[in-house]
Amino acid sequence: METYRLRKYLAIIQIVTNKAIGIGFNKRTDITTRGAYIISRCYYLKTNMNDISREGGVTKSTTTQYIDVLEKKGYLKRVKGEKDKRKIFVVTTEKGTKWIKEAENEVNEYVKKGLSRLSIDEQETFIKLFSKFIGETNSTPYEKLIEELRDEP
Repeated sequence: METYRLRKYLAIIQIVTNKAIGIGFNKRTDITTRGAYIISRCYYLKTNMNDISREGGVTKSTTTQYIDVLEKKGYLKRVKGEKDKRKIFVVTTEKGTKWIKEAENEVNEYVKKGLSRLSIDEQETFIKLFSKFIGETNSTPYEKLIEELRDEP
């Protein structure tokens, strides 16, 4: 596949994700795409500033600026490490956790709608291909993943 087409498909995935969580589509939000990435990383993983810089591909000073803004808006806070007080971790606040849970619900609904347009065989094929595309190595059978998605409230 030529690079242009691959980049186009990746852009579509980004747009769909943004649409599902309401970034840049006339929904009132004070979270940028980068902010959403940082909040979700801090929610799901024990994260320090270096992790965010390295994974996000940005400088430490840029990371500090992002964290400062998200901290002022009340989504994140810095906490000292329990074992090593010199280590500073970034964690979600109650507001940040609420935002993540709402975004998860919106994404789940969006995916459910999309999957509902596909037959069971097409859903299985889609999940297999997308899992391979993103490098997911979770051994949970896709049938179980689909059932879990359908069973979520």
